[in-house]
Amino acid sequence: MTADGGQTWENRCPEEFSHLDFRGIAVLADSVVVAMSAGDGSEGRAVVIKTTDKGRTWRKVLEKNEKGVFFDTIRFKSPWTGYLLGDPIDAFPYLLKTVDAGETWVRVGNLPEINDGEASFAASNSCITTSGDNVWFHTQNRIFHSFNSGEYWQVHNSLFLKGASQGIFGIFAIDPYTLIAVGGNYLPHKEPVLQYAHSGSGGQAWYTSKEYWKVGLTECVGVFGAKKHLISVGTDGSALSRDGGFTWKPLDNESFHVVKCFGNTCMAAGARGRVGIIKPE
Repeated sequence: MTADGGQTWENRCPEEFSHLDFRGIAVLADSVVVAMSAGDGSEGRAVVIKTTDKGRTWRKVLEKNEKGVFFDTIRFKSPWTGYLLGDPIDAFPYLLKTVDAGETWVRVGNLPEINDGEASFAASNSCITTSGDNVWFHTQNRIFHSFNSGEYWQVHNSLFLKGASQGIFGIFAIDPYTLIAVGGNYLPHKEPVLQYAHSGSGGQAWYTSKEYWKVGLTECVGVFGAKKHLISVGTDGSALSRDGGFTWKPLDNESFHVVKCFGNTCMAAGARGRVGIIKPE
C-alpha cells in the first residue's frame, strides 16, 4: 500500500497468504479491496481475499479446489458487481459473478462453448473490461461480449492468432463501442506478432496496422488526462496514443506488466517489485 503517490510502500499482505501469487486487485471503496491469487485450485491457490480496513486485516471470501480451476482476472464494474475469469472448464469459459462486493460468487451460464486449446493469460489482470452494462472478456483470439451484465453473450473473432504463449493479453473499453486489445508472445521469439488492435463496434470488427506486428509483448493499457489519451506497457517498452488507440508512439524500453492512471499521473508495476511513475502530458 502507498499513501503518498507511490514514493513509499508498506506491505500489507498477511503471512497467512504470503505463499500465494496475487495477480489481480480491485479497489471497491476507500477501505475495501479484494485481491485474487492466480493458481491451480487443486493446489489451494485459486483464492480471493478481502479487506475492509485498507489491508490491515484480510479474510478469505472465495476458494475453489476443483481440478482445473485457475484464476486469471478479477474486475469490478461497481462497488457491488464484479467478475472473475478462470481457465475454461467443461468446454465452457469459467466466469464467476458477484453482486455483493465479493462476498459470494456464482458461475455465469449461457456462455458460448470454448474451442480446443482456448484460454486466457493471467498476466496483467486485464482479461475483463466493462462499460456500463457491457462486459467483455477474451481468450487468446476471441472476444466474448454481453450487453446486459452477463445475461446474454456473443462471441467475436479478433485479428490475434491463438497460441499457447501468444495472443491477446489485455482488453480495454474506452466507451461502450470503443475497445483496445493488446498482446504478443511472452516467450522469446523472432517472428513478429500482433501488439495492438482497435474496435469501434464493441468488438465485432477490428482494425490494426502492419507496423503493429512486431517482436515483443504488450500487456496493459491506461487512460490518462481529460482528453483520455492512452499509455501501454509491456515487456519491451511503453507507448503513447493520443488518438484513441489508432496509432501508437514508442515511449521507452522499460519493462512493466500493468499500468493504472489517475488524472495525468500513471503508475506501472513490473517484475521483482519494480514500480514506475510517469506524467505523460
